[in-house]
Amino acid sequence: MKRCLLYLLIVLSVFPAQAAHALKTENLQVSLLTVMPRPNEIYTVYGHTALRLYDPAQQIDIAFNWGTFDFQAPHFLYRFIKGETDYFLSTSDYAYFLRAYSQGNATVTEQVLNMTPEGKEKLLQILSLNLLPENRVYRYNFLFDNCTTRVRDLIEDCTGASLVYPVQAEKATFRQLIHSCTAAYPWMTFGIDLLIGSGADSTVSLRQELFLPLRLKEALDRSVAAPSVPVVASVERVLVSSPGDDSTPAALDFPLITGYCLFFLCLVAGWAGWRRKRLFGGFFAPLFFLAGAAGCLVGFTALFSEHPCTSPNWNLLWLHPFHWIAFAGYFLKKKPFFLGFHAINLALLLAVLAGWRWIPQALNPANIPYILCLAVADAQYLLFFKDAWKS
Repeated sequence: MKRCLLYLLIVLSVFPAQAAHALKTENLQVSLLTVMPRPNEIYTVYGHTALRLYDPAQQIDIAFNWGTFDFQAPHFLYRFIKGETDYFLSTSDYAYFLRAYSQGNATVTEQVLNMTPEGKEKLLQILSLNLLPENRVYRYNFLFDNCTTRVRDLIEDCTGASLVYPVQAEKATFRQLIHSCTAAYPWMTFGIDLLIGSGADSTVSLRQELFLPLRLKEALDRSVAAPSVPVVASVERVLVSSPGDDSTPAALDFPLITGYCLFFLCLVAGWAGWRRKRLFGGFFAPLFFLAGAAGCLVGFTALFSEHPCTSPNWNLLWLHPFHWIAFAGYFLKKKPFFLGFHAINLALLLAVLAGWRWIPQALNPANIPYILCLAVADAQYLLFFKDAWKS
Protein backbone atom coordinates (compact mmCIF):
# COMPACT_ATOMS: atom_id res chain seq x y z
CA MET A 1 0.00 0.00 0.00
CA LYS A 2 2.77 2.46 0.90
CA ARG A 3 4.57 1.70 -2.36
CA CYS A 4 1.38 2.37 -4.33
CA LEU A 5 0.78 5.55 -2.34
CA LEU A 6 4.27 6.75 -3.21
CA TYR A 7 3.63 5.97 -6.88
CA LEU A 8 0.38 7.89 -6.81
CA LEU A 9 2.01 10.96 -5.29
CA ILE A 10 4.83 10.86 -7.83
CA VAL A 11 2.37 10.64 -10.72
CA LEU A 12 0.25 13.47 -9.34
CA SER A 13 3.04 15.85 -8.42
CA VAL A 14 5.75 15.13 -10.99
CA PHE A 15 3.56 14.44 -14.02
CA PRO A 16 0.53 16.69 -13.47
CA ALA A 17 -0.51 16.82 -17.11
CA GLN A 18 -0.57 13.01 -17.38
CA ALA A 19 -2.08 12.35 -13.93
CA ALA A 20 -5.65 11.81 -15.08
CA HIS A 21 -4.55 9.38 -17.79
CA ALA A 22 -1.95 7.51 -15.75
CA LEU A 23 -4.57 6.51 -13.20
CA LYS A 24 -7.80 4.76 -14.07
CA THR A 25 -10.83 6.73 -12.95
CA GLU A 26 -13.81 4.50 -13.73
CA ASN A 27 -13.63 2.74 -10.34
CA LEU A 28 -12.04 5.58 -8.43
CA GLN A 29 -14.16 6.58 -5.43
CA VAL A 30 -14.04 10.18 -4.23
CA SER A 31 -15.28 10.90 -0.72
CA LEU A 32 -15.69 13.87 1.55
CA LEU A 33 -14.36 13.16 5.05
CA THR A 34 -15.84 15.27 7.85
CA VAL A 35 -14.28 15.19 11.29
CA MET A 36 -17.06 16.18 13.65
CA PRO A 37 -16.47 18.98 16.18
CA ARG A 38 -14.91 17.84 19.45
CA PRO A 39 -13.59 19.56 22.58
CA ASN A 40 -9.91 18.50 22.48
CA GLU A 41 -8.39 21.82 21.34
CA ILE A 42 -9.56 25.30 20.37
CA TYR A 43 -9.30 24.50 16.66
CA THR A 44 -11.15 21.16 16.96
CA VAL A 45 -14.48 22.67 18.03
CA TYR A 46 -15.14 23.62 14.40
CA GLY A 47 -14.46 20.18 12.96
CA HIS A 48 -12.31 19.38 9.97
CA THR A 49 -12.62 18.43 6.30
CA ALA A 50 -10.49 16.18 4.09
CA LEU A 51 -10.81 14.35 0.78
CA ARG A 52 -10.36 10.63 0.16
CA LEU A 53 -9.45 8.83 -3.07
CA TYR A 54 -10.12 5.09 -2.96
CA ASP A 55 -9.69 2.34 -5.53
CA PRO A 56 -8.74 -1.09 -4.16
CA ALA A 57 -8.00 -2.41 -7.65
CA GLN A 58 -5.21 0.15 -7.99
CA GLN A 59 -4.32 -0.10 -4.28
CA ILE A 60 -5.18 3.56 -3.80
CA ASP A 61 -6.49 4.76 -0.45
CA ILE A 62 -5.24 8.23 0.33
CA ALA A 63 -6.48 11.23 2.32
CA PHE A 64 -5.80 14.80 1.22
CA ASN A 65 -5.68 17.29 4.06
CA TRP A 66 -5.52 21.08 3.57
CA GLY A 67 -5.62 21.76 7.33
CA THR A 68 -1.99 21.00 8.15
CA PHE A 69 0.11 23.60 9.96
CA ASP A 70 3.38 23.70 11.87
CA PHE A 71 2.77 24.82 15.44
CA GLN A 72 6.55 24.85 15.99
CA ALA A 73 7.13 27.39 13.22
CA PRO A 74 8.94 30.56 14.38
CA HIS A 75 6.63 33.19 15.91
CA PHE A 76 3.61 30.99 15.23
CA LEU A 77 1.30 32.66 17.78
CA TYR A 78 2.19 36.19 16.63
CA ARG A 79 1.72 35.27 12.98
CA PHE A 80 -1.58 33.56 13.76
CA ILE A 81 -2.92 36.67 15.53
CA LYS A 82 -1.69 38.83 12.68
CA GLY A 83 -3.36 36.56 10.14
CA GLU A 84 -0.14 35.46 8.46
CA THR A 85 -0.38 31.75 9.19
CA ASP A 86 0.52 29.42 6.34
CA TYR A 87 -1.23 26.07 6.04
CA PHE A 88 -0.29 23.38 3.54
CA LEU A 89 -1.69 20.37 1.75
CA SER A 90 -0.55 17.06 3.18
CA THR A 91 -1.32 13.50 2.15
CA SER A 92 -1.41 10.29 4.13
CA ASP A 93 -2.59 6.73 3.91
CA TYR A 94 -6.29 6.65 4.79
CA ALA A 95 -5.69 4.08 7.55
CA TYR A 96 -3.16 6.42 9.13
CA PHE A 97 -5.64 9.31 8.85
CA LEU A 98 -8.27 7.32 10.75
CA ARG A 99 -5.77 6.12 13.32
CA ALA A 100 -4.68 9.67 14.07
CA TYR A 101 -8.25 10.83 14.64
CA SER A 102 -9.07 7.70 16.60
CA GLN A 103 -6.36 8.70 19.05
CA GLY A 104 -8.04 12.10 19.31
CA ASN A 105 -11.39 10.39 20.00
CA ALA A 106 -13.07 11.92 16.97
CA THR A 107 -16.11 10.93 14.96
CA VAL A 108 -15.48 10.86 11.20
CA THR A 109 -18.20 10.72 8.55
CA GLU A 110 -17.55 9.69 4.94
CA GLN A 111 -19.77 10.87 2.09
CA VAL A 112 -19.10 9.08 -1.18
CA LEU A 113 -19.63 11.57 -3.99
CA ASN A 114 -21.41 10.96 -7.28
CA MET A 115 -18.76 12.19 -9.68
CA THR A 116 -18.53 11.60 -13.42
CA PRO A 117 -15.36 10.15 -14.98
CA GLU A 118 -14.69 13.58 -16.46
CA GLY A 119 -15.06 15.14 -13.02
CA LYS A 120 -12.63 12.64 -11.52
CA GLU A 121 -10.09 13.36 -14.26
CA LYS A 122 -10.37 17.06 -13.56
CA LEU A 123 -10.03 16.39 -9.85
CA LEU A 124 -6.78 14.48 -10.41
CA GLN A 125 -5.43 17.31 -12.54
CA ILE A 126 -6.24 19.89 -9.86
CA LEU A 127 -4.77 17.72 -7.12
CA SER A 128 -1.61 17.27 -9.15
CA LEU A 129 -1.19 21.04 -9.36
CA ASN A 130 -1.97 21.45 -5.66
CA LEU A 131 0.77 18.93 -4.80
CA LEU A 132 3.50 20.88 -6.57
CA PRO A 133 5.93 22.35 -4.00
CA GLU A 134 5.12 25.89 -5.05
CA ASN A 135 1.37 25.29 -4.59
CA ARG A 136 1.15 23.16 -1.46
CA VAL A 137 1.37 26.12 0.93
CA TYR A 138 -1.37 28.72 1.14
CA ARG A 139 -2.21 31.69 3.35
CA TYR A 140 -4.86 30.49 5.78
CA ASN A 141 -8.04 32.55 6.11
CA PHE A 142 -10.54 31.25 8.65
CA LEU A 143 -13.66 32.43 6.82
CA PHE A 144 -12.73 32.40 3.16
CA ASP A 145 -9.79 30.07 2.54
CA ASN A 146 -9.42 27.09 4.86
CA CYS A 147 -9.38 23.30 4.72
CA THR A 148 -13.14 23.19 4.10
CA THR A 149 -13.42 25.93 1.47
CA ARG A 150 -10.57 24.30 -0.46
CA VAL A 151 -12.51 21.04 -0.67
CA ARG A 152 -15.75 22.91 -1.43
CA ASP A 153 -14.07 24.66 -4.35
CA LEU A 154 -12.70 21.36 -5.65
CA ILE A 155 -16.12 19.74 -5.61
CA GLU A 156 -17.63 22.74 -7.37
CA ASP A 157 -14.89 22.75 -10.03
CA CYS A 158 -15.27 19.04 -10.71
CA THR A 159 -19.06 19.05 -10.67
CA GLY A 160 -19.39 22.18 -12.77
CA ALA A 161 -22.49 24.27 -13.28
CA SER A 162 -24.68 21.23 -12.64
CA LEU A 163 -24.13 21.47 -8.88
CA VAL A 164 -27.17 22.95 -7.15
CA TYR A 165 -27.03 23.70 -3.44
CA PRO A 166 -30.23 23.50 -1.38
CA VAL A 167 -32.24 26.63 -0.64
CA GLN A 168 -30.86 28.47 2.36
CA ALA A 169 -33.30 27.76 5.18
CA GLU A 170 -32.41 30.70 7.38
CA LYS A 171 -30.13 33.69 6.99
CA ALA A 172 -27.21 33.82 9.40
CA THR A 173 -24.17 35.99 10.05
CA PHE A 174 -20.58 34.84 10.39
CA ARG A 175 -20.78 35.60 14.11
CA GLN A 176 -23.87 33.44 14.54
CA LEU A 177 -22.24 30.60 12.61
CA ILE A 178 -19.15 30.80 14.82
CA HIS A 179 -21.37 30.85 17.91
CA SER A 180 -23.02 27.64 16.72
CA CYS A 181 -19.62 25.96 17.15
CA THR A 182 -18.50 27.66 20.35
CA ALA A 183 -21.79 27.62 22.29
CA ALA A 184 -20.40 25.03 24.71
CA TYR A 185 -17.40 27.25 25.47
CA PRO A 186 -18.58 30.64 26.81
CA TRP A 187 -15.09 32.03 27.38
CA MET A 188 -14.09 31.16 23.82
CA THR A 189 -17.24 32.84 22.52
CA PHE A 190 -16.55 35.89 24.67
CA GLY A 191 -12.96 36.19 23.44
CA ILE A 192 -13.89 35.76 19.78
CA ASP A 193 -16.60 38.40 20.11
CA LEU A 194 -14.00 40.82 21.42
CA LEU A 195 -11.69 40.26 18.46
CA ILE A 196 -14.06 40.15 15.48
CA GLY A 197 -15.71 43.37 14.41
CA SER A 198 -18.87 44.55 12.74
CA GLY A 199 -18.04 42.83 9.45
CA ALA A 200 -18.95 39.52 11.07
CA ASP A 201 -22.55 40.71 11.54
CA SER A 202 -23.56 40.87 7.89
CA THR A 203 -25.71 38.01 6.64
CA VAL A 204 -24.01 35.52 4.35
CA SER A 205 -25.09 33.28 1.49
CA LEU A 206 -25.36 29.52 1.85
CA ARG A 207 -22.12 29.06 -0.06
CA GLN A 208 -20.32 31.38 2.36
CA GLU A 209 -21.62 29.27 5.25
CA LEU A 210 -19.60 26.37 3.90
CA PHE A 211 -16.39 27.46 5.58
CA LEU A 212 -17.56 25.22 8.44
CA PRO A 213 -17.07 21.46 7.92
CA LEU A 214 -20.44 20.48 9.33
CA ARG A 215 -22.24 23.02 7.13
CA LEU A 216 -20.53 21.65 4.01
CA LYS A 217 -21.47 18.10 4.97
CA GLU A 218 -25.11 19.03 5.55
CA ALA A 219 -25.33 21.11 2.36
CA LEU A 220 -23.93 18.32 0.17
CA ASP A 221 -26.41 15.87 1.69
CA ARG A 222 -29.17 18.00 0.15
CA SER A 223 -27.41 19.06 -3.06
CA VAL A 224 -28.00 17.69 -6.55
CA ALA A 225 -26.20 17.63 -9.86
CA ALA A 226 -28.11 17.74 -13.12
CA PRO A 227 -30.19 15.95 -14.00
CA SER A 228 -31.39 15.72 -10.37
CA VAL A 229 -28.67 13.30 -9.29
CA PRO A 230 -27.82 13.50 -5.59
CA VAL A 231 -24.27 14.73 -5.07
CA VAL A 232 -23.82 12.26 -2.21
CA ALA A 233 -24.14 8.59 -3.18
CA SER A 234 -23.81 7.16 0.33
CA VAL A 235 -22.99 8.20 3.88
CA GLU A 236 -21.19 6.20 6.54
CA ARG A 237 -19.69 6.87 9.94
CA VAL A 238 -16.25 5.37 9.53
CA LEU A 239 -15.09 6.34 13.02
CA VAL A 240 -17.15 6.86 16.16
CA SER A 241 -15.84 8.60 19.27
CA SER A 242 -16.00 6.96 22.66
CA PRO A 243 -19.09 7.88 24.71
CA GLY A 244 -18.80 10.52 27.37
CA ASP A 245 -16.53 12.95 25.53
CA ASP A 246 -19.17 14.78 23.50
CA SER A 247 -19.46 18.37 24.64
CA THR A 248 -22.83 19.82 25.54
CA PRO A 249 -23.78 23.50 25.56
CA ALA A 250 -22.84 25.18 28.81
CA ALA A 251 -25.80 25.90 31.07
CA LEU A 252 -24.18 29.03 32.53
CA ASP A 253 -22.65 32.07 30.88
CA PHE A 254 -19.50 32.14 32.98
CA PRO A 255 -18.05 35.37 31.47
CA LEU A 256 -21.30 37.14 32.36
CA ILE A 257 -21.42 35.68 35.88
CA THR A 258 -17.75 36.45 36.48
CA GLY A 259 -18.28 39.98 35.22
CA TYR A 260 -21.13 40.70 37.60
CA CYS A 261 -19.21 39.20 40.52
CA LEU A 262 -16.32 41.53 39.68
CA PHE A 263 -18.77 44.42 39.35
CA PHE A 264 -20.11 43.69 42.83
CA LEU A 265 -16.55 43.77 44.21
CA CYS A 266 -15.95 47.08 42.41
CA LEU A 267 -19.09 48.54 44.01
CA VAL A 268 -17.97 47.38 47.44
CA ALA A 269 -14.45 48.76 46.94
CA GLY A 270 -15.80 52.03 45.57
CA TRP A 271 -18.24 52.47 48.44
CA ALA A 272 -15.57 51.58 51.01
CA GLY A 273 -13.13 54.00 49.40
CA TRP A 274 -15.70 56.79 49.48
CA ARG A 275 -16.56 56.14 53.14
CA ARG A 276 -12.96 55.80 54.29
CA LYS A 277 -11.54 58.36 51.87
CA ARG A 278 -9.13 55.81 50.40
CA LEU A 279 -8.19 55.33 46.76
CA PHE A 280 -7.91 51.52 46.80
CA GLY A 281 -5.36 51.70 44.01
CA GLY A 282 -4.25 48.15 44.76
CA PHE A 283 -7.66 46.99 43.57
CA PHE A 284 -8.52 49.37 40.74
CA ALA A 285 -5.04 49.85 39.19
CA PRO A 286 -4.75 46.17 38.10
CA LEU A 287 -8.23 46.48 36.60
CA PHE A 288 -7.08 49.28 34.31
CA PHE A 289 -3.84 47.44 33.53
CA LEU A 290 -5.70 44.32 32.39
CA ALA A 291 -8.19 46.41 30.40
CA GLY A 292 -5.29 48.18 28.68
CA ALA A 293 -3.57 44.89 27.86
CA ALA A 294 -6.78 43.46 26.42
CA GLY A 295 -7.28 46.72 24.53
CA CYS A 296 -3.83 46.34 22.95
CA LEU A 297 -4.79 42.92 21.63
CA VAL A 298 -8.15 44.16 20.30
CA GLY A 299 -6.51 47.22 18.78
CA PHE A 300 -3.72 45.20 17.19
CA THR A 301 -6.13 42.79 15.49
CA ALA A 302 -8.33 45.67 14.34
CA LEU A 303 -5.47 47.73 12.88
CA PHE A 304 -2.86 45.22 11.75
CA SER A 305 -4.36 41.74 11.45
CA GLU A 306 -5.09 40.27 8.04
CA HIS A 307 -7.88 38.15 9.49
CA PRO A 308 -11.26 39.05 7.96
CA CYS A 309 -13.93 40.92 9.92
CA THR A 310 -11.59 42.27 12.60
CA SER A 311 -12.04 45.92 11.59
CA PRO A 312 -13.86 48.10 12.37
CA ASN A 313 -14.27 46.79 15.92
CA TRP A 314 -16.60 48.81 18.14
CA ASN A 315 -15.29 47.08 21.26
CA LEU A 316 -12.46 49.60 21.09
CA LEU A 317 -14.88 52.20 22.44
CA TRP A 318 -14.65 50.61 25.88
CA LEU A 319 -11.66 48.25 25.71
CA HIS A 320 -8.66 50.22 24.49
CA PRO A 321 -4.93 50.62 25.25
CA PHE A 322 -5.50 54.08 26.77
CA HIS A 323 -6.62 52.42 30.00
CA TRP A 324 -2.91 52.27 30.75
CA ILE A 325 -3.07 56.04 31.22
CA ALA A 326 -5.48 55.46 34.09
CA PHE A 327 -3.17 52.76 35.43
CA ALA A 328 -0.23 55.19 35.40
CA GLY A 329 -2.33 57.76 37.26
CA TYR A 330 -2.24 55.64 40.42
CA PHE A 331 1.56 55.91 40.61
CA LEU A 332 2.46 59.29 39.11
CA LYS A 333 1.88 62.70 40.62
CA LYS A 334 -1.83 63.39 40.61
CA LYS A 335 -2.51 66.05 37.99
CA PRO A 336 -5.68 67.31 36.34
CA PHE A 337 -4.54 65.42 33.23
CA PHE A 338 -5.46 62.09 34.80
CA LEU A 339 -8.73 63.47 36.09
CA GLY A 340 -9.54 64.66 32.59
CA PHE A 341 -8.84 61.22 31.19
CA HIS A 342 -11.09 59.54 33.75
CA ALA A 343 -13.87 62.03 33.03
CA ILE A 344 -13.68 61.43 29.28
CA ASN A 345 -13.39 57.67 29.73
CA LEU A 346 -16.38 57.56 32.08
CA ALA A 347 -18.48 59.55 29.61
CA LEU A 348 -17.45 57.18 26.81
CA LEU A 349 -18.29 54.08 28.85
CA LEU A 350 -21.71 55.43 29.75
CA ALA A 351 -22.31 56.40 26.12
CA VAL A 352 -21.56 52.81 25.04
CA LEU A 353 -24.10 51.48 27.53
CA ALA A 354 -26.71 54.09 26.59
CA GLY A 355 -26.28 53.50 22.86
CA TRP A 356 -25.88 49.73 23.08
CA ARG A 357 -28.77 48.88 20.77
CA TRP A 358 -27.66 51.37 18.12
CA ILE A 359 -24.02 50.29 17.89
CA PRO A 360 -23.61 48.62 14.45
CA GLN A 361 -22.01 45.51 15.93
CA ALA A 362 -23.43 42.60 17.93
CA LEU A 363 -21.54 43.12 21.18
CA ASN A 364 -21.47 40.27 23.66
CA PRO A 365 -23.88 40.92 26.60
CA ALA A 366 -21.11 39.78 28.95
CA ASN A 367 -19.30 43.03 28.09
CA ILE A 368 -21.79 45.02 30.18
CA PRO A 369 -20.56 44.14 33.70
CA TYR A 370 -16.94 44.76 32.68
CA ILE A 371 -17.88 48.15 31.27
CA LEU A 372 -19.63 48.90 34.55
CA CYS A 373 -16.50 47.86 36.48
CA LEU A 374 -14.39 50.38 34.56
CA ALA A 375 -17.07 53.04 35.01
CA VAL A 376 -17.05 52.53 38.80
CA ALA A 377 -13.24 52.72 38.82
CA ASP A 378 -13.32 55.98 36.85
CA ALA A 379 -15.98 57.47 39.14
CA GLN A 380 -14.10 56.43 42.28
CA TYR A 381 -10.92 58.12 41.04
CA LEU A 382 -12.81 61.29 40.14
CA LEU A 383 -14.51 61.47 43.53
CA PHE A 384 -11.29 60.83 45.44
CA PHE A 385 -9.36 63.57 43.65
CA LYS A 386 -12.25 65.95 43.05
CA ASP A 387 -10.42 68.73 44.88
CA ALA A 388 -7.51 68.48 42.41
CA TRP A 389 -9.67 70.13 39.75
CA LYS A 390 -9.12 73.37 41.58
CA SER A 391 -5.34 73.17 41.35
